[in-house]
Amino acid sequence: MENQTMPKGYLIATFTIHDQAMFQKYAEAGKNLAAKFNGRVILSDSNPKILEGKSEAIIVVVEFATHADAERCYHSPEYTIAKQFRIAATTSTIILAEGLTQ
Repeated sequence: MENQTMPKGYLIATFTIHDQAMFQKYAEAGKNLAAKFNGRVILSDSNPKILEGKSEAIIVVVEFATHADAERCYHSPEYTIAKQFRIAATTSTIILAEGLTQ
């Protein structure tokens, strides 16, 4: 049997900031949270080039060791607190996606 590793998990966020002060609270509350759940920011672009369709102004991708780690981070008590600031400060979409099996 071939040795396969668990697929990575990804949280993909697109957002437009409407309240910079409130967004700063979100950034502070969420600082270092991904690392606590085996994750790291692999992309953050405040000026992505939209080739097709519509998107918010900023895109962030956080890669986690597993899909379960990504889900635990999103549903954690710490992120639940931070999320309130993001919701108040932005128009956003958050996507949880599973990577390909390696």
